[in-house]
Amino acid sequence: MKLKLDFSYTPAQLKVFDDKNPRFVTVAKGRRLGFTRGSAKFVIESLLLGQNVLWVDTIQANLQNYYELYFIPELKKLPKDFYSWSVQDKKLIINKAVLHMRSAERSENIEGFGYDLVILNEAGIILKGSKGEYLWYNAIRPMLLDNPKSRAIIGGVPKGKNLFYELCKKELSDKNWKHFQFSSYDNPFLKEEQIKELIEEVGGEDSEVVKQEIYGEFIDSSSAELFALSEIENAMNKNSFSIEKMQGENIWGLDVARYGDDKSVLAKRKGFVVDEIKKYSQLGTMELANRILAEYNKSEEKPKGIFIDTCGLGVGVYDVLLNYGLPVFEANSANSATSNEYLNKRAQMYFTFAKNLKHMELIKDEELKKDMRMIEYEYSNKGLLKIVSKEQLKKNYGKSPDVSDAVALTFFEKLYSRSDTNEDWSYDGW
Repeated sequence: MKLKLDFSYTPAQLKVFDDKNPRFVTVAKGRRLGFTRGSAKFVIESLLLGQNVLWVDTIQANLQNYYELYFIPELKKLPKDFYSWSVQDKKLIINKAVLHMRSAERSENIEGFGYDLVILNEAGIILKGSKGEYLWYNAIRPMLLDNPKSRAIIGGVPKGKNLFYELCKKELSDKNWKHFQFSSYDNPFLKEEQIKELIEEVGGEDSEVVKQEIYGEFIDSSSAELFALSEIENAMNKNSFSIEKMQGENIWGLDVARYGDDKSVLAKRKGFVVDEIKKYSQLGTMELANRILAEYNKSEEKPKGIFIDTCGLGVGVYDVLLNYGLPVFEANSANSATSNEYLNKRAQMYFTFAKNLKHMELIKDEELKKDMRMIEYEYSNKGLLKIVSKEQLKKNYGKSPDVSDAVALTFFEKLYSRSDTNEDWSYDGW
């Protein structure tokens, strides 16, 4: 049967899937380049040519999702009896050639039988740490040695300088390797406004995250400072606060001390302005709650909400203030984020703070400045953005970032007015 299928590729995809490339190809890319979609097309084309393929991805759940999202639209161009898919085995058969889709979660179960093509998707994630080394050296590399004509395409967004980084450098010393680097701008189907939105989502042009997530660069380590010093200083370099910047909801954040030498900190934010920070040392639950009550009673403009970190001792303060009738909200930073980019709410609130910093005016506070410079982000084993823990930061710097935590808590989540759910919080949120 003669099939006429249109395997159209973007210019970047054509470079990656060119038959003239050497056996091993690495691709460091920005978000939404189209690598996964292009790889799905290339896999189907390879199967039609009778080649057996192995696809390795991050987690089991992604395999079925990718099949439905990227493979099915192309497979619909084929007669229904020309291919078969096993949901249980994650196996696609076309023209007697087989695609196995496997998860890197259980790399010890990945066994080969002479694959002609191996696709390692999200390589920045699946090649991290000892599990990544086991996947490559104990599972994938032996397969490729068994079949001298086999090819491997290894691509993903960088996540620090791990094994993926080392493989990307192999082209410098081995003619069997070829490396490509593409930014999100190399996807012709993405509009410039969409890419700018992506840049804003990961902290702005000055953010280290942008170098990785948008431009496909490998930064020096898997963790990096979240706030640019220039933006911190710019936000604090104000002789007086802008009335225009203060047009917005009045939100407070309360970080309750967990340890003897830590401070409890109350941060007050009005719109884009943090104009007051209160610090309290060595206070018990009732005493701290009464201090916050006094602040509330004397405030001319009452806060719409007070977010209290309830991971530790803060739950007691929250209970007392709730009984007092204050508009308090539990802010458990260990809770799941509302966006699938982040490991938890702590990461989400800090990245929201970082995203908005360029619009903000901050009270001059050297401790806040120091705390913000301490905050580092890294990636979880599943590639989710997270903030280095308070415990680790205290170990690294000798103090807990109590002041910046209080400010970040004001970005814990959006508060909608009961009378107007269309309130504009477009600057806040991911």
